[in-house]
Amino acid sequence: MQRIDSSLKIYASETSRNYLQVLKDNKTFERMVDAYLFAAAFAIKQDFSIYGINLSNRQDLINISQIDPEVILALTAGIYIICKKNSYPQPSDGKEVLDKICQYAEVGLRELKERWQGKVSNQIQADIERIINNL
Repeated sequence: MQRIDSSLKIYASETSRNYLQVLKDNKTFERMVDAYLFAAAFAIKQDFSIYGINLSNRQDLINISQIDPEVILALTAGIYIICKKNSYPQPSDGKEVLDKICQYAEVGLRELKERWQGKVSNQIQADIERIINNL
């Protein structure tokens, strides 16, 4: 299993960054990256397709070194599991693992945004608890 170099950065699309800022401003998540990584875990668990998710025009969100190593390890393991399950090639290096995490985060955030449309923070937090309890 390839490790992600701690000098790499998690990056997000402008659309995602805007929604992440809304979630942070509404106090749904303390940090934008927490919402982004939650979205990645959600998408991995739901086995959403990342086909066609473009990685260009992304903006840095946070350095990997600022994320709990156990969170990164869990997401990395999730990437390897889903690649094996779907007969995809295994990532060849840590950068490729990070790219896949970001692709899943983009897809997951898009799905969550639609799911949470019109809901207030406490309703979203209740839904997050339901999602976690079903993981």
